[in-house]
This record gives sequence, structure tokens and C-alpha cells, in this order.
Amino acid sequence: MSAPLNPVVRFGAFELDMRTGELRKSGIRISLPDQPFQLLKTLVERPGELVTRDELRQRLWSAETFVDFEHGLNAAVRRLRDALGDSADVPRFVETLPRRGYRFIAPVVRQPVAEETPPSGPAAESNGEASPTPIATRAWRLTRPLAFGIAAFTLVAAAALWASGYRLWSSATNPVGSGSSRFMLAVLPFANLTGDADQEYIGDGMTEELIAQLGKVDPSRFGVIARTSAMQFKKTTKRAGEIGSDLGVSHVVEGSVRTTGGRIRIAVQLIETRSESQLWAEQYERDSKNLLALQRDIGEAIARQITNRLGIPHANPTIETRRHSTVAEAYEHYLRGHYHWLQDTTDGLHKAMDHFRRAIELDSSYALAYSGLADTYTLLGSYGVLPMREAYPLGRAAALKALELDDTLGEAHNSFAAISADFYWEWAEAERHFKRAIDLSPNYETAHRFYSFYLAYMGRHAEALTFADRARRVNPVSPFALMNAATIHYFARRYDEAIADIEATLDLSPDFAPVIILLGRVYVAKGMPDRAVDELERAERLMGPRPDVTTPHAWVLARAGRQRQARAMLDELRRNSKPKDPAPFRIAMVHMALGETDRAFEGFEKAIEARDWQMALLNVEPAFDGLRSDPRFAALVERVGLPR
Repeated sequence: MSAPLNPVVRFGAFELDMRTGELRKSGIRISLPDQPFQLLKTLVERPGELVTRDELRQRLWSAETFVDFEHGLNAAVRRLRDALGDSADVPRFVETLPRRGYRFIAPVVRQPVAEETPPSGPAAESNGEASPTPIATRAWRLTRPLAFGIAAFTLVAAAALWASGYRLWSSATNPVGSGSSRFMLAVLPFANLTGDADQEYIGDGMTEELIAQLGKVDPSRFGVIARTSAMQFKKTTKRAGEIGSDLGVSHVVEGSVRTTGGRIRIAVQLIETRSESQLWAEQYERDSKNLLALQRDIGEAIARQITNRLGIPHANPTIETRRHSTVAEAYEHYLRGHYHWLQDTTDGLHKAMDHFRRAIELDSSYALAYSGLADTYTLLGSYGVLPMREAYPLGRAAALKALELDDTLGEAHNSFAAISADFYWEWAEAERHFKRAIDLSPNYETAHRFYSFYLAYMGRHAEALTFADRARRVNPVSPFALMNAATIHYFARRYDEAIADIEATLDLSPDFAPVIILLGRVYVAKGMPDRAVDELERAERLMGPRPDVTTPHAWVLARAGRQRQARAMLDELRRNSKPKDPAPFRIAMVHMALGETDRAFEGFEKAIEARDWQMALLNVEPAFDGLRSDPRFAALVERVGLPR
């Protein structure tokens, strides 16, 4: 007589209790709202089969919510994929069948309940544990063509795993050290135990550099979570297991910094998150003027521990010994500059510029400081703090100097690529350097994110989403990384998916104004301008009357038929801003919404003259769809050099 079926099903490293609604990954509980749980339950009950959208509507929503069904289902699918670490473009679990429905494609096993009577025979020899019974090991495979044979299928599967980040869930069945799994690690912010807030940059610099160094140990088998995601856990009270679940990592590095009597002491430990066990710990003490050597010692020690546990007997991890200046004071100024740059405020950017310049004065061969200076100029120009025609050439000169000093610096290639695309519209050159940045620094989230936007400008939306997904996996709790996919879906006219991405971003950061502005743009595209006005009013309350908020606010007012308010807002912006037209591209959009087409094209001419980076949006921004038949618009696209 067969054993009764247990309500617990397993797939990959996940375990789903169908009765209680609990989802666990490697034993750690993952939060899953009711609708995504019901969606997952429905799919795993029929693995390998198409579950239509209409079936899901009847199962998950009542008839009176039918109007919101499309939006609700897309949001539920998005949240489910986020919980599973899955990707729409290269799915491991939930496959989308466009306009039809979804299919659960991973093998599912259901564990039989053990008999109460003592087992006998072979079962007794294995401590009575019954083997899991596969309930969908064939059906999901039979739905896929085998056009290139088994060998080609293996290569495609391997590529898909890499493209999706191949997160740590695989290590549950391929233990670390077996040589076959790729796992993820997070370097948590080093605690500042000096008692001096002015010394915060030391711990933050240590965190940043360990991430950069460890990211190159073996990128094909080992990934490192980006700094901005790790920084969410600064001064956290969460345990290592919770952090591991939140970030999808198997190991975390924790550390602290103390200074006393001209000496600096750093304690560091490597923790396995599932068991919360300490695998390795060490303390280092050096003269405080020799911070770079201390950092290098720690990076090499941790890299050795990781390669040992990866099971790579002949590994020789390359820890960059010349990434930073050997001039202690120059290195300190770089760390301070990078700390202020990450604050992303006008005051912080000016402080960053001062520190990067001082680092270069002390060490004229400091490539990373030149790259930091280039990125600072880029932000000051794009925010309108400096004129773009002043900021971008200065940034380009700094990026070129960084590349001249060190062509192997991924950050420098990314800096040069961003400037080449945004200001010079040298699209082929930008792509070459974006690719080089990613090759050199596979865990550098900013390069993946910037390249995804580049691909979107070119209309290559599927590729853009792949790189946006990689950025999100490296930086899973960054609102910018989450917003990235939303923006690309908006450009691709996939508005419901854009809204689902935006909701996921706002769940993480409810007051993240840039994504609120994007939500307003999506509502306009969906024919809901009044809701867009509400969102822009909210964004302006959060950010204040800045040009990059006021102009989209005026635009949605015009689209909502509130033309008097839109014109008044433009007039006030011009009165209070220098130069007279601080954002020519955005102002042109407002005139377009007001029905003033000739004035809109005058604004676009000013935007070309100013080298406004937003001219890169001409091919993809839905707001321009009404102008595309105008010969003047085609001429603009040609002048910017975008594909037609």
C-alpha cells in the first residue's frame, strides 16, 4: 500500500507547504503574499502544463475584480519571480507563454509521508527515508524542441543559467567544494567602532574594495552582491540567516574597524548563512598609515578561504595590488571622495570632486581617482548643477586619463562609455566600452545597469532586460536596479509589467521619487493622466521644485487638460532658473503636450545644441509616438545617430 502524499513539495532548493502557505529556501522562510502563493500553488499542482490566464483569473480573483485582473496578475507573477530569484527572459521555474498563460518548468518532487509501522528491508537500511517521487520529470521537457540535439541543449541551458545569475539555490544540491555550483557572497558594511563618525569612510572603503577584489576571484562560479544592497544592512540587527535569505547568498563577510594610538585594527569573519556558523575569523593590526596593505592582506586571506571551499586546488586568485595608490594620503582622499559621491546629493558631489582632485594631486598616476572624478562630472552635468557642455568634456578627459593609466579598470571603461553615449552620441564606441567594463568587472552592477539602458535606447529590449536582470541579481535591494526593468518595459510598451516592476520598487522604497515620476509617465501612456498628476504631485513633495521634477509635472498637467497650470509652471521654472531653459528636452515635451508642435521642435533643437542626454530617448519614448510621422522628427533621430 502506497504512503499518503505529504502537502510539502520541493523544487530546486525550495520547499512549499501547500497547506500552510509557507515557502522556504534551504530551510529559510521566504515571505510570499497570498496571491503570489496561490499562483505558485496552482502552477506546481500542474507542473509542465499550461495554466491559462483565464484559469488563473477564476482561481485567484473574483468576478468583481476582473477590471484589475491584468495588472494584478502581472504584479503577482513579478513578486513570485522575485521570491524565487527567477527571470522572465531566462526562466528556471515560471515560463511565460505570451497571451496564453504560464507553465511551471522545473522538476517537482512530493515527499510521501512515512508509514507508522517500522520499515523493513532496504528501507530500514536507509533509516526509513523514502525516495522522493518525481511528478513532472518528463512533461516539461517534452514541451521544448530539441532542434540541436542533447549537446546543444546542454550548452543553451548552461548559458541560461549564467544569464540568470545562477543564484545560490543550486548549492543545496551541489555543495560548495564539489566544483559544480556557483554561489553568492555578501560583504556586509564594516562596523565603525572608532567612536568617531569622521572615520566612517574607512569601514565603507574596506567594504567597497573587498567587493571589488573578491568579485574577480572566479566570476563564473562565484558572485558578490553589490555594495548598495549590502549597505542596506549597515548597523542591522538581523541575523546572518535572515540576511542570507534577503540577499540570496550562502556566505557573508562581517567586519569591524577600531583605531587607537595611530594603529588600526580590523576584525573579519566568514559566515555560512544557512547554519549561521563561523567558517573563518581573523584580526589584523597595522599602522593607520598603511591602510592599503592591510586591506590587501584581508582580501587575499578571504580569497584563499573561498577558493578552498570552491574546491579549486590550483586557483590563483588575482587580487589587484595596484588598483589603489600607494600614497596613503591619496588613498584616503579617494575613499572620502567615493563616500561622498555615493550620497548622491549636490553637496556630496562637490565634496567628492574636491577629494578626487586632491587624490590626483598627491598621486598623478591614480587611475581610479580619475574615474571617480569623471563620474562626478557626469552626475553634476546630468542633474543640471553644471552646464552639460562644461561637465561632460571635463568628465571625458578624466575618463580618458584613467584608461591611459590603467586599461584594465572596469570602472574607467564604464565611465567613458556613459559619457560617449550620453553626450557625444558615439553609440558604437559606447557599446564597446560597456562590454569591456563588464568583462573586466562582472560583479560591477553599475556597468550592467548602464549597458541595459544603452540597449534599450537602441530598441534591443530583450537584451536590455537580460542585463537589467543581472544588475538586479547583483544588487537585489537597490531601487535603481529594480526601476531599471520598469523603465525598459515602459519603453517596450509593456505597461502592466512596468507597473508591476514599479510596485516592487515602491515596496522596497516607498518614497523613491524617480520611480514615482516613471509611474506617472506609465499612467499617461495608459490613458490615465489624472492618476499621473497625483503621482507627480507626490514626487514634487518629496524632491522639491527641481527642473527634473517640475517639467514632467507640467507635462502630465498638460496631458490631463490642465493647460493653464502647465504654462504657469513652465513660466515659473524659467524665471527661477539659469540658464533660461534649464532642461530643453523636457520643456520641449511640455510644449508637445500643450499641442504647440513648432515650439516643441524649437526645444528639441536647443536640446541638440546643449547635447542633452535625453535625446537618446527619441526612438523609444512613447510620448513621441504622435510625432514619428513628422519629417522633422526623423531628421532629429538621424542627427543623434540612433538606428532607424
